[in-house]
Amino acid sequence: MNKLLLAVGVSALSPLAFSKPMIVTSISPVSMIVAAISGDRAEIQQIVSSTASPHDFALRPSDLRKINNADTVVWVGESLERFLEKPLENAGKEESSIEWLALKGVELHNFGEDGHDDHGHDDHEGHDDHEGHDDHEGHDDHEGHDDHDHDHDHEEHDDHDHEEHDDHDHEEHDDHDREELTGHEGHNHDGVDPHVWLAPENALILAQAVTMRLVYLDSDNASYYKGNLAKFEKGLEATDAEIRKSLSKVKTVPYIVFHDGYTYFEEHYGLNHVGEITVSPERKPGAKKVAELRHEIEEHNVQCVFSEPQFSPAIVKSLLDGSNVKTAPLDPLGGDIKLNQDAYFTFLNTLSGQFLKCLG
Repeated sequence: MNKLLLAVGVSALSPLAFSKPMIVTSISPVSMIVAAISGDRAEIQQIVSSTASPHDFALRPSDLRKINNADTVVWVGESLERFLEKPLENAGKEESSIEWLALKGVELHNFGEDGHDDHGHDDHEGHDDHEGHDDHEGHDDHEGHDDHDHDHDHEEHDDHDHEEHDDHDHEEHDDHDREELTGHEGHNHDGVDPHVWLAPENALILAQAVTMRLVYLDSDNASYYKGNLAKFEKGLEATDAEIRKSLSKVKTVPYIVFHDGYTYFEEHYGLNHVGEITVSPERKPGAKKVAELRHEIEEHNVQCVFSEPQFSPAIVKSLLDGSNVKTAPLDPLGGDIKLNQDAYFTFLNTLSGQFLKCLG
């Protein structure tokens, strides 16, 4: 009889006692940093396919289920993933989410006239340059995303909410930790360049926030998560130093990017970006812009025009028709990188290698 009661007790407790925290992420670079800290102790479910772009993404019902079942949603912010705003609000996940753009200490840039204006957290208002992201609102059509095929339904997590972790004795820290982690202070991020994952210093800040959240959700593995954060910080420092040394050889070589989304990386490593085909990927350049770009290529002796794998290279080929300027893909999302604890380092190395290959 006692054995039967014990078995029933273990069975009843198992969804809570043995399930891993479920972290839902928006895009690949976010998943990379979460994976660096979580290792094999948490489950990661990514919403935007690694081969898709967040700039024109629309959620599907399976994505909404992921959000509803998540212990925490980690995303960049509304200026990149506007499609997540309403679902997070409807699911009551706003306060428990980690919004990268709103984290304290994150270095932010605004889209300025030259795409390289540097501003702090308090100067994000009144910038209408980046209106193209307004297209993310009202996406009710969930078709056309055949490449988004990783629909891992996890109904077993339906009851796996933060309330179930009260036995971790973190009640007195809940409000404070939540404010520190999510940074939901009403920041207006209109006009902000959201590609924060391209700056190593910003990656570390997200890693710290993810560590705090996982320690809160899964205190039994607190030392594991903190140890992974220490490894990440050490690895990030070494990777950054190596990339800085290698890219110093091509710092003065002029180039044009497909869209103005590399400012964080370029300014961190001092690269010579002289133009972009478009500010927002969803906007195709007109004939006037193409003529201006051809003039810039000639005027600045541009050595390379980068395309992106998430978008058709046809415009780049058309732009360079009849010229000897090199072209190469530059992937700001790391779509081909396998997700593991070293994925973010691999991403940075791969991106720097793509620059070197075309500029060297």
